[in-house]
Amino acid sequence: MKVDIEEKVRQTLESPFEIEDVETVPDASDPRLCFENKGLRFEATVVYLEIRETALILRRNNNVMLEKIRMSYFYVVIDIVKDLGGTVRRAHDDGVYIFFQGVTQDSLNRAVKAAMKIKYMLTNEFSRVKKMLEIYDALDFAIGVDDGKVLCTKVGNEETKHGELIWSGDALNIATGIAKRLLVPEHIGVSELVHFNLKDSIKFSKSKKGKQEIWRSNSFEYNNETQKYFHTSFFWTVS
Repeated sequence: MKVDIEEKVRQTLESPFEIEDVETVPDASDPRLCFENKGLRFEATVVYLEIRETALILRRNNNVMLEKIRMSYFYVVIDIVKDLGGTVRRAHDDGVYIFFQGVTQDSLNRAVKAAMKIKYMLTNEFSRVKKMLEIYDALDFAIGVDDGKVLCTKVGNEETKHGELIWSGDALNIATGIAKRLLVPEHIGVSELVHFNLKDSIKFSKSKKGKQEIWRSNSFEYNNETQKYFHTSFFWTVS
């Protein structure tokens, strides 16, 4: 077995890697993905949602309840994202990737609207979801948004046909980096480019004083470069 593993790693590292550009978000059953050096690349607006303090939730409850909470988050995300034309993929147990294919102003705004609707369902007093989850102290989360090219590969075993999808790209890293820096109640953060392309209905609130910017700026270091981002505590009502 040792020799087989070493040979597989050698082949993986030394063989050419094929990239196919696609216009859809891959899933595990995509026939274009295989257990070889091949990936599918697509452009997308990337939303990363992270459930926080799961270790604390587990300690206060139990592992069955933690899984129920993860499932509940997933149900909230799927319905909202599907309605806005996005695609949901699991990043890991406590994180979800959401892809809106393309990097147009429309895809950017739909992605941010989805994030704001998710926030409404999880934090607004008029949401029964919020009331149910807060019993278990399960409302600490963050959502980061960026856009760019995403590479998807499939790893696993050809004999068992079991495979997992791996996602990579700067947009995913930046969306994740933004999410990790957000503090309650500002659950949503977007990159500078995403913020620049937001429509007024998502960028401003209206009051007697006129339009008020609802986003505040901050920054962090990524690959030795300063990444400016914007964060907000606002939401979008779900009817």
